[in-house]
Amino acid sequence: MLSCLGLLLSSVCSADTKLYIYAAASTRNAVDALIKQFPIQKNVQVAAVYGATSALARQIIDGAPAALFLSANKAWMKEIVNMGLIARHKTAFSNRLVVISSKDFSVDLKISSGDDIIRVLQDERLAVAEVSAVPAGIYSQQAMKTLNIWPLIRDKLAQSANVRAALALVERGETPLGFVYQTDARASPYVHLEWKIPEHAHDRILYPIGLHKNFENNPEAKQLFSFFSSPKGQKIFSQFGFESD
Repeated sequence: MLSCLGLLLSSVCSADTKLYIYAAASTRNAVDALIKQFPIQKNVQVAAVYGATSALARQIIDGAPAALFLSANKAWMKEIVNMGLIARHKTAFSNRLVVISSKDFSVDLKISSGDDIIRVLQDERLAVAEVSAVPAGIYSQQAMKTLNIWPLIRDKLAQSANVRAALALVERGETPLGFVYQTDARASPYVHLEWKIPEHAHDRILYPIGLHKNFENNPEAKQLFSFFSSPKGQKIFSQFGFESD
């Protein structure tokens, strides 16, 4: 389910310009913080719509009023670009894929390999984002194949609509382990970060941001687009565990 968060209104009584950032669920905390720091102009309203990158991309293709699209992988951005919907785009930052456990575990699980994941999981399920379409799930599947555990684990997956939903399964103790982004693990007080999966095990986790063609001549939208890669914008994202690319 998509949700509009980060709504900011100027002090005037109405907003003449509405700018919507369609952003991957894993960027929620950072984008909320960035919106609060963005120098809002008179009569401008900025809001964020969060969800799985795949779902957001389909919304934009169907005509959703996105000024900016912040994707959790390059493939979905390329899809939108190839359809002629993006005026300009660039890589904003990067992330890491990690294994997390519920804080219900009181001992060190000592996970440092794919075999350790299988050992700890036993007959339980592994929380992941949907592996067929959601970027976090796609990266997770790549990692499982590289770690040679995919045949052993593919039938034990508890797949969710986005990475934050996968995180929630582990937070609630419904699954003992999960694959999420480093930034998600850092944001939650209810999970342990058990293992940073080697970066060579999957494609690089890059977040491209694009300016929609319908807003290429909108000065506020262009300013917001530039703010993501500005020193101040990069500092905000680094505070939430994202890395400059």
